[in-house]
Amino acid sequence: MGIKASGIVLGTWLALATIAPANERYVLQYDAPAKDNLLNPTKGKPKGHGYIQTALPIGNGRLGAMFSGGVETEHLLINDITLWMNSKRGMDETAQSGTRKVAPEDLETVRQAYRDGKYGTKPGSMESVSTKHLSSTEPLGNYAPFSDLMISTGHDPASVRDYHRSLDSRTGLGTVRYWIGDNQFTREFFCSYPHDVVAVRYTSDDAKLNLTIQTTTKHKDSEVKAADNRIILSGKAKMVQDDIEFMQIVQIDAGDAEVSPQDDGSIKISNASDVKVYLAGYCDYLPVYPSFKGREYQADCEKTIATASTLGWDSLRKSHIDDVSSILDRCRLELGFKPSGLTTDKLVSGDGSLELENLYFHYSRYLQLSCSRGAPVPSNLQGLWNADLKPAWNCDYHTDINVQMNYWMVDAANQSESFRPFVEWTKILAESGSHTARETFGIHQGWSVGLNGNVFGFTAQNVHGRRNQQAGHWLCQNLFDHYAFTQDQAYLEEIYPILKGAAEFFVEFLAPWKDGTLVVYPTWSPENTYLSKEYGKLNKQAYGASWDQQLVLNLFTDCIEASTVLGRDEAFREVLQEIIPKLCPQKIGQYGQLQEWPEDWDNPKDTHRHISHLIALHPGRDISPLTTKELHEAALVTMKHRGDQSTGWSTGWKTCFWSRLHNGDRAHKIYRFLTSKRAYPNLFDFHPPFQIDGNFGGAAGVCEMLLQSHLRSVNADATTIQDAAFVAYEQDPKQSNHFAPVVPDETIATAPYILHLLPALPSAWPSGKINGLKARGGTEVDIQWQDGQLIQATIRANQDAKFRVYAQGKLSEVISLDKGTSTIWPPTR
Repeated sequence: MGIKASGIVLGTWLALATIAPANERYVLQYDAPAKDNLLNPTKGKPKGHGYIQTALPIGNGRLGAMFSGGVETEHLLINDITLWMNSKRGMDETAQSGTRKVAPEDLETVRQAYRDGKYGTKPGSMESVSTKHLSSTEPLGNYAPFSDLMISTGHDPASVRDYHRSLDSRTGLGTVRYWIGDNQFTREFFCSYPHDVVAVRYTSDDAKLNLTIQTTTKHKDSEVKAADNRIILSGKAKMVQDDIEFMQIVQIDAGDAEVSPQDDGSIKISNASDVKVYLAGYCDYLPVYPSFKGREYQADCEKTIATASTLGWDSLRKSHIDDVSSILDRCRLELGFKPSGLTTDKLVSGDGSLELENLYFHYSRYLQLSCSRGAPVPSNLQGLWNADLKPAWNCDYHTDINVQMNYWMVDAANQSESFRPFVEWTKILAESGSHTARETFGIHQGWSVGLNGNVFGFTAQNVHGRRNQQAGHWLCQNLFDHYAFTQDQAYLEEIYPILKGAAEFFVEFLAPWKDGTLVVYPTWSPENTYLSKEYGKLNKQAYGASWDQQLVLNLFTDCIEASTVLGRDEAFREVLQEIIPKLCPQKIGQYGQLQEWPEDWDNPKDTHRHISHLIALHPGRDISPLTTKELHEAALVTMKHRGDQSTGWSTGWKTCFWSRLHNGDRAHKIYRFLTSKRAYPNLFDFHPPFQIDGNFGGAAGVCEMLLQSHLRSVNADATTIQDAAFVAYEQDPKQSNHFAPVVPDETIATAPYILHLLPALPSAWPSGKINGLKARGGTEVDIQWQDGQLIQATIRANQDAKFRVYAQGKLSEVISLDKGTSTIWPPTR
């Protein structure tokens, strides 16, 4: 019987396989080099797309590069994700947090301005007093480029034919090929995680290669020397306190060719047929608070280059491909389409296609692995790749969605390795944030973090009072969700102090409002304005913003579960359970919308890119069409007000929102807009400028269309999902537009997750297949569908697991699987 079902599916997929060969699903390809405005910069902003928008990225999570494919000169931009500048390190523990010491009476002055409703920006307003008393004056700094590697060929671009430039997002291999006369020239690029090097190879058929290799850096305090077959770059990135030192070694293997070091630090290679280049680079950064230094970066460079040179190209290449493909092959999307034969830039310039949507998903997974793995800090606003000494928004860590969005897809798309840098960084924030909690807010338990972060533990309030906020609850949502997917109790032990510390802060920070309910303030609703006609477009400071309240409930619930699973802190658990009913309720406003603030200030003409008050819909789990009808309908009104088109990351979030609202066609419409109108030629997200969170938000949206697992079954005997699922908000019998938080008891810790199959399948994807999606509760799911209907799902247990399946309107009983076993849905007869 199982064989029969599998045979049906196999026949379907043999047909699909003839439509779209696997190699064409994953490869970005072009018939021209990147536009290298960095090699020959012009004054002012460059017109059209430039290097960052057209070059192709490689990376291993810490070390990264982009290659241009230039015929005459190949330009590789090199980045190290820990290299920052213009900040401070090595201060005392309190000062390193960047916090401002606030006297109790000054904090009370700030809060009184909120209680008195001092809106606007005039003296005495909430913003002005927050800026005066709370905001840090310490420098955040910015992410910095590392170096540039140029390899000149002497080839005339006009003489080239059949040019091809590509990046295989399955293997992480970049390729350039072209012909001059009867000779083919080939280059290959990769960035190895196992051996921590950028590797480049030049080959030719019969013609000889005459190359010049040189490296530069934008940092003024630097030196380049060439000797034998090696170029060494050393330098310093300027800091306000304690410059960061760095080093790069470029090792050249040109076989029997002539290798000539030059006085300017370059190397000339003559009469070669095969040239291999290995690059290693490190800085002295270590994630040790508060010094943030100590890496033996010079010794690491020498050791890495020595290992790479000993192993050689073939061994390095094989280990790289095996490493990358073993992770990226876990999850594969296959939509039914006929390959167009178009280059990727032409795909993007069209009106969208299944081919582009399929490629974008896989490329986003590749980007995730390339910019977040094995590093002590997470991917930033541009992931890993930055060419500017003064990048947009500092290329920093914005905690009002951006760094969180970077990690939404990690577990669902089955690449949990990429999450570790987020964990390591949050550990530093919790340590540093304890000083901010104490010095700025007078809270001696727990930790606090504001809007902007860096790699040096900056947790202070932003320089502008209108941007003051707390973000520990949102960061912790990502931390706990990783546990929900993995069910790794050792990991839960590791992060529990961070979760508890964030909750401890809010236990003390929450304060009663006019109606006696507890709210977060000072705060804002990122990055939106209210009562703008009365008080101006910068009137943003508020109290009890809905996103804060939703995330506090989320955090407290997660702490209750974590403490229960770990068998500790029963008294603290009871404190949280006592506070939850006192939290300000969620409210439905005069237009039927979910209110963004506790006051009904929403404007139906507001199309702001942030929709933070729907966090309980996504990435939270507390609003659902299946369990909270009234809140679901209010969320629909809000989404209608905000519209479909926006910046790249906002478009990615809207894809997730509509997926959680179970409107697959609307989700797909927005995903198509993201992939065709909010993507550069190299598929980097178009904010503008480039900002990588849109790539990751879009991929997360694809996962949400095909599988959702955020609901919990707390009633094993219930036969409908409405009766089975835990509901976090209940309607107030006295005020029908108010929805009060629900106190979870300890049974939430053992409640099975509900696996909702194809919850938002778009009609534009009538037939398809996805393998290796991960679900909360520790399972992995393959799903196949045809003519818009589920054909079969295979559910595998990565550890002992209990779950329920919801598909085609029906809820299964609780299913138990032992680790390593699987089941098929619907069950075969």
